[in-house]
Amino acid sequence: MNVRADYYAILGVGIADDFDVLKRAYYRRAKECHPDRFGGDPTKEEEFKRLVEAFDVLSDPVQRRRYDDAWRSRTAPDATDSASAPAFPEDEGAILDTFADDALEELIVGNTIPVNATLQTLMLDLARTELFCLFREAKTRLYGGDTPAALRLFARYVDLSPVNILGHYFLGQCYAQRGRWRLAEDRFETAIRLGGARQPPLRLTRMRRELAALRRDHRGLLTRVRSLLSPPPPALPEPPPEESLRRELSRQIDRLHHEHSRQRRRLKG
Repeated sequence: MNVRADYYAILGVGIADDFDVLKRAYYRRAKECHPDRFGGDPTKEEEFKRLVEAFDVLSDPVQRRRYDDAWRSRTAPDATDSASAPAFPEDEGAILDTFADDALEELIVGNTIPVNATLQTLMLDLARTELFCLFREAKTRLYGGDTPAALRLFARYVDLSPVNILGHYFLGQCYAQRGRWRLAEDRFETAIRLGGARQPPLRLTRMRRELAALRRDHRGLLTRVRSLLSPPPPALPEPPPEESLRRELSRQIDRLHHEHSRQRRRLKG
């Protein structure tokens, strides 16, 4: 059994265990192998890297489903081929402009990027943050059909990370599923404004399409006319200089994604 195909064993959990079990297992294992506790021991650094990778995949409902399907069909890529490549939901539409944008938005979770950040250090820092765990728990609840819990968690997440586009988008999805159309529209609009403030601006085609459908299907004529006559929302402040680093990291992730896809095709061929 290769390392990549054994994420559950790395975390010490079962295939049916829920997010809470995964989270507790991650923190327990992190205490056992975190590099800071072992003076930067390369062996522990590699062990911790594997732990982070396992938690990153299994804590995301889309990646976990794909991983489970691949393992059941015995097509999971070998660790020696793609251990450092993130698992991307190739058959799911990107929410932002690219899968790399989606992945990076979760990695940064709305925080300022450290000046000397690399993709690896971001992943290591990311896996220790309660904010990232909050996002993943909310996403798990939403994909699992527990919309009320997901709404509460995403609302809390947006309060803590108000510039994260995905946070607003998923909160809007929660409101829409609860029939709270105006609140859903507000969140989509906020997400689109945030995307427009990025350098370069994000197109957010999927999000704009969903917002247009929401307005078409769930707003009356009077409300639509009032919206047309209302002044536009105030412009967001200029993006911070760290945004250029964010975009560079996004390009790095995109390159990893394409390389990962080529490796999968070679393995299947």
